[in-house]
Amino acid sequence: MKEKVVAVNKDPDGNILSVKTDRGQVYRVEQAIKQVESGMLTGIEVVSRNGQQFLKAFSGTPENNLN
Repeated sequence: MKEKVVAVNKDPDGNILSVKTDRGQVYRVEQAIKQVESGMLTGIEVVSRNGQQFLKAFSGTPENNLN
C-alpha cells in the first residue's frame, strides 16, 4: 500500500537523513529513493544532479526542498 511522506529528519547541515510517512514508517534516504522509484512512496520525487540522487518536493510546489 502506498505511503505519503509527512516529515523529514535533517542533520545540522540541512541534509536529509530520513523521512517519515503517514503510517509512521521511517525510511533512510536510500530506502526512500527505492520506495519512490517503486511507486510505493508518494509526496516526494527523486531527482539526479551531478550523478547523485536526492529527494525533493514535487516541481511546481511553492518550495521544492523538503522541510
